[in-house]
Amino acid sequence: MMKIKKNFLILSIVAVVMLSISGLIAYCYWGLPTRIELKNNSIDENSNHIILKNSRLLWDTGASGSVLFEDFSQDKTLLGLSIISDYSYKFKIKKMFFTHNITIGNIVIRNFIYTKIDTEKAESILMATDDSGILGMNVIGNYNWLLDFEENILQNFDKTYKYNDLPALVLKYTSKRYPFSTIQIDKIRIKKILIDSGFNTDIRLLKSDIDEINKNITPDTIIEGSSNSLFSDSIPHREYIYTNIKINNVVFDSISIIESNRPLIGIGFFRKFDRVFWDSGNREVRFYRD
Repeated sequence: MMKIKKNFLILSIVAVVMLSISGLIAYCYWGLPTRIELKNNSIDENSNHIILKNSRLLWDTGASGSVLFEDFSQDKTLLGLSIISDYSYKFKIKKMFFTHNITIGNIVIRNFIYTKIDTEKAESILMATDDSGILGMNVIGNYNWLLDFEENILQNFDKTYKYNDLPALVLKYTSKRYPFSTIQIDKIRIKKILIDSGFNTDIRLLKSDIDEINKNITPDTIIEGSSNSLFSDSIPHREYIYTNIKINNVVFDSISIIESNRPLIGIGFFRKFDRVFWDSGNREVRFYRD
């Protein structure tokens, strides 16, 4: 009888601890919304990615959470463990932290939840980077954003801010943390494609979708290549180059589509336009040509 009571007591303590940790994480997520102040709006003109120039933070709409690759002398609280998956479905378990205030270069972030990844023990793609971290949708989703590739700047606004220029193309999504959308390439409709500014590519699709496209459109070039993800190097792929291809009734001079296990729209697609307005308030992305 004593053994049963002892076991019950241990289980009760464990349950209370788990509930306390869950409550703390929930409070940090929803009770303390993350705020960010960009004192320098410049993005790196030498990178195809959207990297805030002074802080070296990657603006990544394909990441549901944020990541830091180093510490910045900030006070922090350990929230628990975070399971991180990269593009190739490779998983890592890392520590997740909360900080009330952190300054990275000319950027100030308040009420910030992030996962810490040690680049010294990571794959070569991380060991070679000089980026300080990744701003994911837990931060991006709290604001509206204007990307201006002519001026090389990234600005954030309150989610009620309106940008009313007439866009060339609009993509809608429904989830705050996972911006999946639908596009149409020629006559082929692609559902649940992730709008992922962190990937250095135009478009990635399943091979079956590319085969359907190729029934109607012949690619001008096919290239055998490889790509990297957060935890994986040299993943082989096949790349198809199309010219004068129509996507959502917009004609593109050239588009690259890569075979993939995850359909996504990358930063190369963003850069086919002069400006992009990320409207978190209305959950849509608007692309502009001057």
